[in-house]
Amino acid sequence: MAGYLFKWIGKPKDRFEVLERGSDGSWPSDGDVYLIKARTFQPLSQIFSWADLTGRVPLDGINAVFQGQVFDPTGVKSRPWRISPWFFMKKVAPGTPHKVALAAPARWAGEPQSLFPSDPDLMGAIWLKSQGKPINLGGETTQQMARQQVEATLSGKLALEQECWDGLKNGNVQLSYLPAWRLVLDPQAGGGLIRWSALPAGTIVDFEVMGVREESSRKEVAFRFLEFLLAGPQQSALLGATGYFPVRSKVGAEWVGSALIMPSGPWFDRSEFIMWPYPRVAVTPPQPTSETNAVVPASGGEQKSE
Repeated sequence: MAGYLFKWIGKPKDRFEVLERGSDGSWPSDGDVYLIKARTFQPLSQIFSWADLTGRVPLDGINAVFQGQVFDPTGVKSRPWRISPWFFMKKVAPGTPHKVALAAPARWAGEPQSLFPSDPDLMGAIWLKSQGKPINLGGETTQQMARQQVEATLSGKLALEQECWDGLKNGNVQLSYLPAWRLVLDPQAGGGLIRWSALPAGTIVDFEVMGVREESSRKEVAFRFLEFLLAGPQQSALLGATGYFPVRSKVGAEWVGSALIMPSGPWFDRSEFIMWPYPRVAVTPPQPTSETNAVVPASGGEQKSE
């Protein structure tokens, strides 16, 4: 999901309106609540201030693994919402033993009939990860080298994420790298023969967080909205409704509720929440309106993936 921006609609409607990010990656800068990828949090904080959530939105019951991240170490400005690991996914033959089906592809870049998302940042990150290197250290120089290496190595093997998923389902693609939510929502895709795996070095995890703009005139209502999204019933409904795993869980039991067999081993302990700001954030300035509570949607919009 590209992320959400919510703007309060006053009487007589009294509700939040959902505004999706523009097709060019831009966000309206006058929203009240932002539900975004963690990697977008810091770039947006350079454009406007985030409200202090201390004492406003409790963290009771939220898995400690998802708290105190590098973009907000003290957990003052943001709250975790949901996560989705990226896995290597492959089509297997009927009757393939689980141990074989769930084995990670050691030389994934050279696998035949493979197709990967045409996102150089994402693929550059997993390229570093597969070499046992941290993906959020080294700065822009390291990131740029990883992008260039991936673009050269995967030449002719890059396509839109949706094309990768469609190819995997219809059998034209045998291996790809995709977010877990796709298979969670459609476990019978490809005749129920698609399996996922993670490298021993770990994988990339899409980590989505929530924040409230400091200048919002409806901060109290916005705080209650965040609290609502973190409540047990809403968190429990996330997996079935969106394919994303909730952050209200216990350490070591992050995948409870999944009907699919999760990869074994310490891959999650070695995984990382990518902090590269991709796509680059551009904020759309507020558009003039003649109505006090009118909402002007950003142009376009995207489906599930940044």
